[in-house]
Amino acid sequence: MPVIRIFYDETLDPIMRAGRTEIQDKLEAMMREVLAADPAKCQVVMSAVMHATPKPVYVDLQFRANDHRTRAVVSEAMDRTAAAILAVTGTGIRISAFDIDQATLHALDLGSGEAS
Repeated sequence: MPVIRIFYDETLDPIMRAGRTEIQDKLEAMMREVLAADPAKCQVVMSAVMHATPKPVYVDLQFRANDHRTRAVVSEAMDRTAAAILAVTGTGIRISAFDIDQATLHALDLGSGEAS
């Protein structure tokens, strides 16, 4: 954690596929630099959806709550997330950010992590 889930209207799929490396690199840098996240625990998921409203891109940003991640830090994270996606898509984006209490968070990694 953190995890950034990007849901975008399927009509944007060619643009997102072409720009996914740029977006990924910028979002991973933001998580390290702004959220002070462990690079090995950063996740970015991009998924085309049949319908997205009220904007063509919806971003769900989740991270463990801690003293570093103040309102100002989260605002900067949201701004940099939006900028990374806007640079590729040039379209409207809605972002929601959630800090998760570590006491209620459970995670598990299975397998090699390699895509087939």
